[in-house]
Amino acid sequence: MLQDENGQVLEAHSISAELDYPQVGPEHSYHNDLGTVQYDNITDTEAMDAFVWLSQKEGIIPAFESSHAVAYLKKQKQLQGKLVVINYQEEGIKDMVQAKDILSFDQQ
Repeated sequence: MLQDENGQVLEAHSISAELDYPQVGPEHSYHNDLGTVQYDNITDTEAMDAFVWLSQKEGIIPAFESSHAVAYLKKQKQLQGKLVVINYQEEGIKDMVQAKDILSFDQQ
């Protein structure tokens, strides 16, 4: 859980509404304590860079949630040249208006 030194819950922020949550469920905590998972973070800028990269490279418009996964994998140099599977849970069409605003594609 994201919390301050007094144990109060801190607000989380992400361009993705589905990732904008300050805590995880008990399964994640359990696996974290066992050391069977590793957690990391991606900035909004990195996620947007991955959003644009995948859209241009593959013609796939990913949802912002999937853009975070792509951004993470792009940082993992040890995985270059290896087969990696990402499960895209939905299209990024729902994020296009927000992406336009973030990327400043206004032609005015």
